[in-house]
Formats: sequence, structure tokens, C-alpha cells
Amino acid sequence: MIVSTVLAFAFAALLAGCASTGSRQQAGTGVGAVTGGVAGALIARRTGGNAIAGAVIGVVAGGIIGNVIGKALDDEERRQLALATQRAAAQPVVPAKPAKKVHWKRTDPETKKVTASGWVVPRAEPYQKPDGTTCRDVTQNVQKNGQNESQHITLCKTQVAQADGSNWVIPQ
Repeated sequence: MIVSTVLAFAFAALLAGCASTGSRQQAGTGVGAVTGGVAGALIARRTGGNAIAGAVIGVVAGGIIGNVIGKALDDEERRQLALATQRAAAQPVVPAKPAKKVHWKRTDPETKKVTASGWVVPRAEPYQKPDGTTCRDVTQNVQKNGQNESQHITLCKTQVAQADGSNWVIPQ
């Protein structure tokens, strides 16, 4: 009885979450909370625990995880960042001139609002690894949801072009 009530509530909340026009982060929080609540209730019931306590724990954990996932870059934002990273890595080295930042932004086609933006800049000239691979260190900067994150990454050039036509990849 309790599990069916939790499932009915979860389904209603999921439908309500799909109908709202909140941010991707809000949607992720809602979907994660609902999914976590249902999973928590089912797990607790199957292991002989309290289904309500399991649902509460699942809602909290699922909401936190969904929030983090929803906050992350969407596919188009990742694509824009990847293109800017490829252009930055391929910049020619000009002696006595600093490398230029390659700017990018993702604009939502429906709302015409910028959902994320940033820049990528080479940190140093390309270099050869002992195995002969050419690599280049870059800094990626992303602004999204009022947050600003930067990270340093290394890209290495491959002999065969990738599906997007580039030869720069992040080594495994």
C-alpha cells in the first residue's frame, strides 16, 4: 500500500516536473528526487526496512545527484566548448605574442538567452612527448548559472582525424 502510494506520488511529480519550464538544474533535482524516492522505498521494502524512511533517504540523495547532473553542460554547450578547445589547440605559435582566447557561447534557440559561455586559451606552445606525440596544454573557462569554472587540460594530436574532423583529443 505504501509503495503504491509513493509510486503514484512519484509519477504525478514526474509529470508535473515535465510540464514546468524551470532550469535544467531544477528539472534534474526534481527527476532525481522522484527517482531516488521510488528506488529508496523499493529497496527498503525488499530488504525488510521501512519503505517511508527509504523513500525519504532516496529523495534526498536523488535530489542532490539530479541537481549536480542538471547543472552540468548540455550536449550543445559541450559541443561549443569542444570546438573552441580544438581551435585554441590549433592556434599557430607567434613568437613574442600571447595566444588569443577562443571565445564560445551557447544561446538557447527558443528563449534567445545565453545558457553558457566561456573561452579556451593555450597555456604553452605544443610539445613532443617521449613517444613522439604532439601535445598542447590549454585552459578552459566556463560560465554557467552564475558560476565560473576553469580547468587545465592536455590535448594530444592524433594521426587520424576524429568524427568531428579534428586531430586533437584528450589522452586516455
